[in-house]
Amino acid sequence: TAMLAPFMPCGAKLPVISLFAGSFFGGSGLVGALMYFLGILIIILSAFLINGITGYRKKSFFIIELPEYKAPSATRALKSMCQRGWAYIVKAGTVILVCNFAVHVMQSFTLTFSPTEVAADSILATVSLPFSYLFAPVVGVVMWQLAAATITGFIAKENVVGTLAVAFIGLENVTGEGAGVFTTASALAFLILNLFTPPCFAAIGAMNAELKSKRWLFGAIGFQLGIGYSLSFLVYFFGTLLSGESLGEVWMPILGFAVVIAFAVTLAVLILKKNKEISKKRLNS
Repeated sequence: TAMLAPFMPCGAKLPVISLFAGSFFGGSGLVGALMYFLGILIIILSAFLINGITGYRKKSFFIIELPEYKAPSATRALKSMCQRGWAYIVKAGTVILVCNFAVHVMQSFTLTFSPTEVAADSILATVSLPFSYLFAPVVGVVMWQLAAATITGFIAKENVVGTLAVAFIGLENVTGEGAGVFTTASALAFLILNLFTPPCFAAIGAMNAELKSKRWLFGAIGFQLGIGYSLSFLVYFFGTLLSGESLGEVWMPILGFAVVIAFAVTLAVLILKKNKEISKKRLNS
């Protein structure tokens, strides 16, 4: 449960969904619904994979007593709304604000801390560029701005929108410059990449508290990264083929398939290893 729950889009991912739905899909509400149902499908399929890796076969007969159903309380609903609203204001005024400020500073200075008006020479571009090659198979282009947005999203998913706004000098330019970068397939793939790769640090901390194992924590992060990357690449690859558009440079789909195959082989090896262990225990018993 700890490994799979982050696949469900949370409130922090709503701004990312809204940005891409409004910018590249005509504001269609189907985009948000698709992401939620896709999250459910990923959880169901991933549960079979994790059961195969862990070898968990025991049936659970856990029974929970349901509370007495009562009419909703307007007072409690208002109190809950205020608490959640205040929690977001605190988060926006601390984590998100500090992160966007750091991104703005990193884009304004070079590695020698001298001011620059050329974004490509900035600290942010220098740090993000190596990662942009890893993400290139998902969007078909090498752009440090997209890599920077994805990386800062691990701090808080709302940062994806904020970083894009800073990197493209305003959200209105995300669609302007993005129109020359994103296709329908790549926009959907990039959205999936940011929704279904590992969650923010707070959620990872909660996973760590539940799993109580660094081995399983890093395994969970690797599993989530593999699922999100593989799914986003396959959506981009087949979506681009169906639309008849270019897949980018030759090395991009090769790298994408290499990552997908490596992830699939790793899962297969782990499942086969666990099945052998189970078979061996049965023979010994």
